[in-house]
Amino acid sequence: MVRIAIVDDDREDLELLQEQLRRYFQSRGEDCSVFPFSDGEDLLQTYSASYDILFLDVEMRWSNGIDVARSLRDRDQDTVIIFVSRLAQYAVEGYSVNAFDYILKPVEYSSFEKKLDRALRHLASHRSHKIRIASGGDYIWLSSDEICYIEVYGHYLVYHSTRGDFSTGGAINAVAEELAPLHFIQCTRFSLVNLKHVTGVDGDNVILGRDQLPISRRRRKELLDALLRYNGGGV
Repeated sequence: MVRIAIVDDDREDLELLQEQLRRYFQSRGEDCSVFPFSDGEDLLQTYSASYDILFLDVEMRWSNGIDVARSLRDRDQDTVIIFVSRLAQYAVEGYSVNAFDYILKPVEYSSFEKKLDRALRHLASHRSHKIRIASGGDYIWLSSDEICYIEVYGHYLVYHSTRGDFSTGGAINAVAEELAPLHFIQCTRFSLVNLKHVTGVDGDNVILGRDQLPISRRRRKELLDALLRYNGGGV
C-alpha cells in the first residue's frame, strides 16, 4: 500500500488534496494511507522515513517547505517530494532537494492525476522496501537498498547496513522469501546478501566491500547465476 504524507497549513488546501487522493485511488480500486500535517515541523518531529510520496506546501506560516525538504533529505533520500505552491518561482529551488515534481495551486484534478501517475511509475521502477526493525525497544526503518547483508547471530538476525548494524528477532528464511524480489539471495542458510552490494566472488567467499561471507557448495551456482543476471551478463 502506498503511504502518502501531505503538509499544508491551509486547511482547505489540505482537505482538497486528501479528497483528490481518495478520488484517484478509488477510481483504480486501490488503497493508500494518507497522513496529513498542518506544519513542516510536525512532520519532521515524527518523521520515520516510511512515506513513499510527500506533497509539501512551500509557503507556510511557521515553516518554509524548501527548508523542511532539506532537513528531511538528511534522513531520507528516497521519498518522492512533490512541492505545492501558488508561485511557480519555487520550482527551480526544488532541484536542490531532489524534488520530483511541482504542482501549482489551486490544484486541478487533471494535472494532479497526471503527476501522481508519473510519481507512482517512478516508485514502481525504483522500488525498494522499507524494513521495520525492532531495536532496543524502539523501531527503525531501513530501506532494502541500505542493507548489505543479513546474518544469523545466536537467536537474532543482524542487519548489516550502510547506516550501521542492527539486531532484531526473526527467521532468516522468512526474510529471504520477503526480499527475494529485491535481489537478495542466501549464500548459506545463515546469511542473506543484497546483490546490489556484492563487489565480487573469491573462491568460496562472496565479497561485499570490506566484508566477506562464505558460500555454501549447494548455493554457489544459484548465487553466481543470480549475480550474472543482476549485472546484465545473462546465464
